[in-house]
Amino acid sequence: MRNATAVTRVSLNIEIALAITIRLREIKMTYFHGRKRIFVSSTIALLIIGGGVADAYFTTTGSGPGSTAVGTSSPLTITQIVEGSTTGDASYSPVALLPGGDAQSLAISIHNPSKGDQGIHSVTVSLAAPTLSAISAYNTAHPTPQVQATASDVTSGGIPIPGCLASWFNTANWGPVATDVIIAGNGYAVIGNNANGTVQASSTLSISLMSAGVIQDACKLADVDLTFTSN
Repeated sequence: MRNATAVTRVSLNIEIALAITIRLREIKMTYFHGRKRIFVSSTIALLIIGGGVADAYFTTTGSGPGSTAVGTSSPLTITQIVEGSTTGDASYSPVALLPGGDAQSLAISIHNPSKGDQGIHSVTVSLAAPTLSAISAYNTAHPTPQVQATASDVTSGGIPIPGCLASWFNTANWGPVATDVIIAGNGYAVIGNNANGTVQASSTLSISLMSAGVIQDACKLADVDLTFTSN
């Protein structure tokens, strides 16, 4: 729009300049002779044309509202690093849980799916609880006098293990830490030993099987489900 306006001004000023030149000739400026007359007419025309492309302006200030949207956090994905895995935790020796025996140290990998940085302050580990539908399905398939599943049992692959109680297990959590572990966007953090040398923090996560003073055979050879939760 500015270029179009400038072109219009130039065209108009050319017409004015030509009109002035013709008028000067008509009034026969007798006190100019020869080259002086031509020079004066041309000079006037050029001055007028040149004035059409020069803009005069004032400087000033201004203000106006605006906005930008801020996103929110994205849930992290936590994966347990299996003992002896080539992706990490290779220095952790597998420990079979026994009543009153040694605890099993746990290591985890945490993935941040967000494009922005996110921090980890603590991680808890707990025994996964069976769902009502899983309990119902198990008891239907195993009617009394077989041992019935309850909400107090641990699970293996989501299926209740009747008589193996979650209260028999002790867990230790990681954190809260004084300085959060920052995970870059689409990055990973490892809590615990890692054969690849990408550990962000030492792990205090562990689980053990207490000696309950009763027969605990229901837990023999069980692959117990765990749940990791971060904040």
